[in-house]
Amino acid sequence: MIPERKVTHLSIWVNVVLTGLKLAAGIFGRSQAMLADAIHSLSDFATDVAVLIGLRFTAKPVDKDHAYGHGKYETIVAAIIGMALAYVGIRIAGSAIHRVFDALHGEKLTMPSVWAFWAAVLSIATKEWLFRATMKVARATGSASLVANAWHHRSDAFSSIATAAGVGAAAFLGHDWLILDPIAALFVSIFLLKIAWRIIREQVGDLTDQSLAPEVCEEILAMARGIPGIAEPHNLRTRMVGRIPVIDLHIRLRAELPLREAHDLATALESALRQRFGKETIANLHLEPYSG
Repeated sequence: MIPERKVTHLSIWVNVVLTGLKLAAGIFGRSQAMLADAIHSLSDFATDVAVLIGLRFTAKPVDKDHAYGHGKYETIVAAIIGMALAYVGIRIAGSAIHRVFDALHGEKLTMPSVWAFWAAVLSIATKEWLFRATMKVARATGSASLVANAWHHRSDAFSSIATAAGVGAAAFLGHDWLILDPIAALFVSIFLLKIAWRIIREQVGDLTDQSLAPEVCEEILAMARGIPGIAEPHNLRTRMVGRIPVIDLHIRLRAELPLREAHDLATALESALRQRFGKETIANLHLEPYSG
């Protein structure tokens, strides 16, 4: 089994167990923050399944209908993860604000159980470990959907920190602190929305063929200038197809160069680009002659 699928299958089982544990702790422990945390873990499970589906399509080889491969499927999955995270954040925020409003108008809040606090502590440790494991594989493979999923895991860990703080204060300090439970849920939602916005923004950029970062584009031009015989690299265009960079570049070569030497120079630049950005990098070079 490839590493991306292995770590995602692990994530699915962890999220199934955590969701059940948090739901039980939220219901029997009488904690809205813990119930919100459980919904977050359930959304993690859903996005794990989405990642597996995306990886299946992304792994398909180049065909006549997809000359650049199927990498955009992974970008779509990562965007879906971001939207799912935003939806969860909005739902949690709405519920938390409603509870805080009711409490400020005299409605009595229920005292959460200490078991909800310990469930949150367990979730913090588990999801931080899962974040690190997933991010390690994501960095090794360059998978955008795994990066998004890893941040989804960390957002769950951070939301559990807020849950532990709110539930712990209410459970250990008494009735005067009960309002901290829905307030903790509200902080969870704010964090979720922040992470969701970053994921969605990055994936929409890839789907709309946003160029690579300016410093990366300058590095590409510098690499071209650094090869003796290549002059005036220009008309650089870049984009991402999933995890694969696509680089289009015009370079100028002496008009009297034999075809074989011109080809060797272009190959040297292509090899340098693939060594820097990955062996699957697509480099399209347009050669222009100049008299020198």
